[in-house]
Amino acid sequence: MRELPLVDGWSSAPFWWEAAPREEAIDADLPSAVDVLIVGAGFTGLSAALTLARAGRSVLVLDAGPPGFGASSRNGGMIGSGHRVPFDWLCRTAGEAKALDVVREGMLSLEWTTGLIAREQIACAFQRTGRFRAAWRPGHYEAIAREVVFQQARLGLDADLVPRREQGREIASERYFGGCIYHRHGGLHPGLFHAGLLDRARRAGAAVIGHTPVERIERANGPFRVVTGRGAIRARDVIVASNGYTTRASPALRARLLPIPSFLVATEPLGQNRVRSLIPNGRMVVESRSAHGYYRPSPDGERILFGARAALHPIGAAAAARRLRRYLVGLFPELAEVRFTHSWQGLIAFTRASLPAIGVQDGIHYAMGYNGSGVAMAPYLGWRIAERLLGTAEGRTAFDDLAVRPWPLSFGIPVARPVVSAWHRLRDVFEGS
Repeated sequence: MRELPLVDGWSSAPFWWEAAPREEAIDADLPSAVDVLIVGAGFTGLSAALTLARAGRSVLVLDAGPPGFGASSRNGGMIGSGHRVPFDWLCRTAGEAKALDVVREGMLSLEWTTGLIAREQIACAFQRTGRFRAAWRPGHYEAIAREVVFQQARLGLDADLVPRREQGREIASERYFGGCIYHRHGGLHPGLFHAGLLDRARRAGAAVIGHTPVERIERANGPFRVVTGRGAIRARDVIVASNGYTTRASPALRARLLPIPSFLVATEPLGQNRVRSLIPNGRMVVESRSAHGYYRPSPDGERILFGARAALHPIGAAAAARRLRRYLVGLFPELAEVRFTHSWQGLIAFTRASLPAIGVQDGIHYAMGYNGSGVAMAPYLGWRIAERLLGTAEGRTAFDDLAVRPWPLSFGIPVARPVVSAWHRLRDVFEGS
């Protein structure tokens, strides 16, 4: 067996949980009735809860595990403009005017969420480091350049192109063909961001209870009846904000989401000087290849946190670490002897259009489908869906009239995942990943 690229005593829990441990089960009684019941205590659900509680609604947030157990505390902590759908594809499918509206919405999500962090004084190591989008092939750089130039002219995008001959100032790897710096993007500690949102929602009066899976959401006439293993709760309104962890309790919404695991590792401490030698400006880095590698310095600058699409189905943490090591060493051969202290994974949710989904289905409000770019968009759409429920103009978004279609046969995982997996394997071979 090949040597594991893991230190003795390595952890399969997210690196972020060391500074922000997940909450143990608390002994809390469920109310018999509330104004709003929210399913999912991640970024989306807590943001919605904060908004609604401050508007005077009685709010209960339920989560199947500890609050924030899912992608909100498992992601890479990169905060950007909300989605990564190619602009030219949006223009072809929705028209230029709609494409511009969608991109503006993404920009708004970034500024709203970073504004939330400032307003609420959430200590989560947020830094506007900028993001380097690295072109895996020459054609990718050309596409990035076209998109950047157009958006600079039409939207005032704060970005700079970096041709290959100059990329050494951003990344100590010869594998790329240039890229682009998005100056408004940045990084944060997602575990601490979630903990801050949880604290603010509870202070506002929302009840947030974990370890309470929702089994059914029923409605005949009048209020909803939300059934859990600990009893049923009546709710005038329901918001589903469970993203990649959406269950059969919400079958119509689950059919519109394809859960895909995302895999990450944390290197052993390398020292700030060594990390800076590889990522000189401390930026977030995201690749354009199908395997979608992404990496960054840890908030203290001592490690590299690296993620990629190691598989389209859950695999063991050790197997994922081996695959991610191959990606990492392919970029930085000098890290061949470096081992990992953490190897973890979490579920993200893709929609068929690769755009976020927000709306109302069978009377149930929802916001989800962040396609791997939810750190800014999830809390932003949590606020938007809460405003929609309150009936304000701020509940409107550019995504409202974009159809959220079910995946093939409305079963999502069984049919769509093998098709998507085969497609990405072919792209990996073609791209030399």
